[in-house]
Amino acid sequence: MRILITTEQYYPVQSGVSTVVTSIAEELASLGYDISVATGFLNRTVLEHNGVKIIEFKVNGGFGNYYRGETQKYIDFMLQSDFDIIINECVQTWTTDLILKYLPQIKGKKFLHSHGFSLLSYKTKNPWAYIKSKFYYQTLHIYLKEYAHIFLLHENTVETPYLKRYKIEQFSYLPNGVNREFIRDKRKHRDNNGYLLNISNYFPMKNQEFLLEAFYISKTKLKLILIGSSVLKDYLNYLKSLKMKFDKEYGFKEVEFLLDVSREETLKYLQNATLFLHSSKLEVFPMVILEAMAKGIPYICTKVGNVETLHGGVSVDNRAEMALSIDNILKNEEYYNRVVLEGVASMEEEYNWQKIVQNLIQKIGLVQ
Repeated sequence: MRILITTEQYYPVQSGVSTVVTSIAEELASLGYDISVATGFLNRTVLEHNGVKIIEFKVNGGFGNYYRGETQKYIDFMLQSDFDIIINECVQTWTTDLILKYLPQIKGKKFLHSHGFSLLSYKTKNPWAYIKSKFYYQTLHIYLKEYAHIFLLHENTVETPYLKRYKIEQFSYLPNGVNREFIRDKRKHRDNNGYLLNISNYFPMKNQEFLLEAFYISKTKLKLILIGSSVLKDYLNYLKSLKMKFDKEYGFKEVEFLLDVSREETLKYLQNATLFLHSSKLEVFPMVILEAMAKGIPYICTKVGNVETLHGGVSVDNRAEMALSIDNILKNEEYYNRVVLEGVASMEEEYNWQKIVQNLIQKIGLVQ
């Protein structure tokens, strides 16, 4: 059984989508399936990782401008491919958008794993992307009917009413998760010391200014560490200037801004954190929250995506609420430890890749 997964982001890229797709591909490979991944060019020295073959294409650009580079090479590859199963990851990405109109001509049983119709719910400030998204979603439903099945991350995504509106019934829900080995022993408790942590790229959409001010408003004496792997629009320097402003306004607090930290080192920071803060403006099913839950780190997060349905933390509406939640969870050890256990138990029961991929296998109807 030969399976092709198409994704704009794949290992070693550090992002939520990359982590999810890499985990699914490697879990399928570990079960004996022949897995290939078509993805963006990173000049990888080895085009196989943990049993997954990697096929690179030099395609640049994004939904907000236009796709350029080896676009025709990628289209030709898909038209000439002979895989039994094809899984397209995400819409609004070149790996899916470039082949939508060719889906009837591409061999194999085709599936879409959606990670959110972001521009259907969020009004971008990019005028071209905004206009393009209006036309895009007016016609997308025509192409979606070519998929044998569509996987959404959870019931409350904007995709659900969209699909129902156009009478597309072949969809179900496939949550994000972590590997079972990633989940800590739920019997262990964590001391209330160390540091507060945020892991997000330094993008305005990730909104670190929100959690930064909440941290300053709170009474905690612990330091705050922020880790990002890339920067957009000089946002990191903006955050550093805010830190100096808040030092004058609220009193000095220790804050570290880290950039280009390896995945291994990032996980060490997560493992030893006391509390995880996340203040993104837009998420569907944030992987960083799941990873914090799995490591037994309580989270405080803005009300994005499905965070309100998760266990192991608190969701908030504003900076004052986040500051108050920081103080409440750190001062009450019994409450802290209860939240830790709830998060870890939830990961073991619902959000581990072994269980999730078994569900995927059943839905796709894979037979070895």
